[in-house]
Amino acid sequence: MRLVTFNIASIDGRIAISRSTPSWLDPRWEPLGRFETVDALSLHGARVSLEGSNSFTGRDAPEASFADHAGTGVPAGDFLPPSLRSHPGRWMIVIDSRARVRWTTAEMDGTRLAVLISGTTPAAYRRFLREQDVPYLEAGEDHVDLARALHRLGEVFGVDCVVSAAGGVLNGMLLRSGLVDEIDIQFLPVVVGWAKAPAIFEGYDLEALGDLHDLELISAETRPDTSVFVRYAVR
Repeated sequence: MRLVTFNIASIDGRIAISRSTPSWLDPRWEPLGRFETVDALSLHGARVSLEGSNSFTGRDAPEASFADHAGTGVPAGDFLPPSLRSHPGRWMIVIDSRARVRWTTAEMDGTRLAVLISGTTPAAYRRFLREQDVPYLEAGEDHVDLARALHRLGEVFGVDCVVSAAGGVLNGMLLRSGLVDEIDIQFLPVVVGWAKAPAIFEGYDLEALGDLHDLELISAETRPDTSVFVRYAVR
């Protein structure tokens, strides 16, 4: 399985302004919508993207409430409804084993939602996803095992490339686990300038790991909107 990370960032490497608000919900980030986003999935011939729950809720936000779906009788393991096989378009896969996001739609602009969970994900959340016809895959016991998750995505969706458009926390975990093959970044000509703003990669513990990641430049493109799109292979 080939994994590419793709992020839109300021020139100081920030992908949002606040840790409590995802960029797409933050009015301060809205003016940057004037830049045309690179279609990384088309570039890599991919139909599956990967996100973390932080892309949809604040990092410190509590778990969502699913008390209205409490009860028993939810089977263990995956939920793979017929929609998974019949949908020919793209899939957005979100890691949410802690049941942090109460989804209000299962499809947007032809892209359908699926969720990665673990063995400890609450039954009420599983029941909620089933009622919304949202597929979920169990990949790990007490948390989502990232290597196992990528294997399952290839197995279930029949793909050999996944593009992660996740935030810095998940990006850092993927890089630390040795799962990233390529890093793509669209740099916008703006400066956020706040050290606590979310960055492209976070939690990559250089002190513990001992080495910087050595990258090889694949290409660098200045786009008509003055953003710069760079691609690096991870050695």
